[in-house]
Amino acid sequence: MKKVLTLALTGALTLGVAGVAQADINDTTFELNKFSIKSNDSGTAKKPKPVTLSLGVLGGTKSGTGQASTSTKLRITLPRGIKWNGSAWARGKRCSVSAANSRQSDSVCPRGSRIGSGHVDAIALGTKEPIDVRAYVTTGGNLGLWLDADAPLPIHEMLEGKVRRGVINVAIPLNIQEPVVGVSSAIENLNFSLNGRTKVKGKTRGAVESTGCFNKKWTLKFENIVTDGKLTDTRKVTCRK
Repeated sequence: MKKVLTLALTGALTLGVAGVAQADINDTTFELNKFSIKSNDSGTAKKPKPVTLSLGVLGGTKSGTGQASTSTKLRITLPRGIKWNGSAWARGKRCSVSAANSRQSDSVCPRGSRIGSGHVDAIALGTKEPIDVRAYVTTGGNLGLWLDADAPLPIHEMLEGKVRRGVINVAIPLNIQEPVVGVSSAIENLNFSLNGRTKVKGKTRGAVESTGCFNKKWTLKFENIVTDGKLTDTRKVTCRK
């Protein structure tokens, strides 16, 4: 039954392509509408403090019609004083991206590798695809994002956010950009939280940690790189030493 529905949707989407206007970055909106770090008290470089980082973004069009531009990459720049700490995870508590994608299941990820969760609503030709997100530390110490959806089209895939110097780059594969050939998707909203903890030499460490507070604020930058340009937004939260 699921296969029949998928084929029907594929046909409907394909037939609808001709009647849809091309997405335009000048009509695309993008807002970092949520950013929080649980615990305003910061740690230090010598004594980092585990925190829970949550964020959310909204996409759409200025005109209120049509579809926003398609995302090809998401880039998150962590605030100064906030660091990604995937390298602290023991090798046996990291998830293999290739294994998860080969099995089409995140059940292969070992216990202790999961560090958060979230949700994405993607849209293509007015059809919404609700996608659950589960976050993991990958074998490379990066951020793994498992995407899980059954309808209207099945998606069971892990994306790897490569982390370097406080910047997380998540490339969106072509099959997510175009769930059906010639039919592009766009992010309507995205929310997730990272709150993973692990033990290192008897001490609790976090996937995300605070190491300082500068000018009484933490500022996060979120860039949405789309097929026809780039959209950027920032948001600040207060902090104290």
